[in-house]
Amino acid sequence: MKRLTGNRVVSGLAAVLLSGGWLGAFAGNAASPVLQSETAGVTPFKGLMPHELAYSAMDAIAHPGIRILDGDTAQLVATVFSSEYANFAWAPDYKTLYVSETYWALGNRGKREDVLSIYGGPNLSNQGEITLPGRLISDPKTHTFALSADAHYGYDYSFQPAPSVSVIDLKQRKLVTSVEIPGCGLVFPFGERGFASLCADGSLAVADVDGRGKYVVHRAERFFDIMNDPVMDESVADTRSGLALFITYNGWVHPVHLADHPTFDKPWSIQQAAQLSAATSQVGAVTWRPGGQIFAAYQPSTARLFVLMHEGHPWTNEQAGTEIWVLDTQQHRLLHRWEVPESALLVAVTQDAQPLLFALSEDWLWVMDPDSGAVLRATQIVAPGLVEVRGE
Repeated sequence: MKRLTGNRVVSGLAAVLLSGGWLGAFAGNAASPVLQSETAGVTPFKGLMPHELAYSAMDAIAHPGIRILDGDTAQLVATVFSSEYANFAWAPDYKTLYVSETYWALGNRGKREDVLSIYGGPNLSNQGEITLPGRLISDPKTHTFALSADAHYGYDYSFQPAPSVSVIDLKQRKLVTSVEIPGCGLVFPFGERGFASLCADGSLAVADVDGRGKYVVHRAERFFDIMNDPVMDESVADTRSGLALFITYNGWVHPVHLADHPTFDKPWSIQQAAQLSAATSQVGAVTWRPGGQIFAAYQPSTARLFVLMHEGHPWTNEQAGTEIWVLDTQQHRLLHRWEVPESALLVAVTQDAQPLLFALSEDWLWVMDPDSGAVLRATQIVAPGLVEVRGE
């Protein structure tokens, strides 16, 4: 987070005085600047292209919101208003944006209102809201809000008064139900109406509708060690196929095929895929490890996994990545290692036939070639929270 310092206040005031011509007037300059009248208007939004990236702003100075950039030019093309700590998702046609957010009547206090805001049309204007019974407010987490593959249903993770998931019918614009998932968190949709959540004992909670159309929750088997090597909450999942790649702190990948009765493939090590020894949680064990804010991105069409990696001790999963490792998830082998110009916190990849790779730090966005690792273009940005590109 950026914080306003005294020097920045002074320099900012000086810039205002100079731009307004005040200092010139004080020095005896009688000429007055010619002021142009302001006109109000809205620049039409031309619609999303295959290489657009959207991210939520998490800067202490800039107003929160969702910034949309064109990866082919690295230019900002649109901004959508949102509350702080909002989550968002695009509909598959990229004509509608859903934003899960929270407001208080008096800014930081007063009556609380949780809503799912809907934006669309030529200017991405507000199309209405759906009232939510509650939502989890925390540092941005990708999997606290998600859509079904066909965008018929939305799933919003809540914690009021206990862990639950609000199921929203997006076509009828109404809340369907709230499904309690005790001891579990996050939401990973699968199929037409199902979703899974990670649980504190290392298992999955699976929720799907029964023959009467009611949600039933059951626990699948434990598949990771919650004490010694838990999976990270920013692991990746493909809603269309139901394949989730849950990645642990030490870099073990647990492939899970989400379904009413999920199946679990044998886990494999990112480090072993790079011909290194598998990482452990042993004190002092320094090796390459995954880390960052949103540390991984998956491209189903090529089965490639892009992971931010850094050299560090155990439990350094929040440390930014100095390299991006490209892995073949079918052959379990390392394909490439790309250095990033500055340690990156977030990574994303587009899903088209000529994809672009994005790496983001607190201040910069780098647009990269996912095949060569070359930096194609870069731009300064407001500190990001969540990130989403076309197809994810």
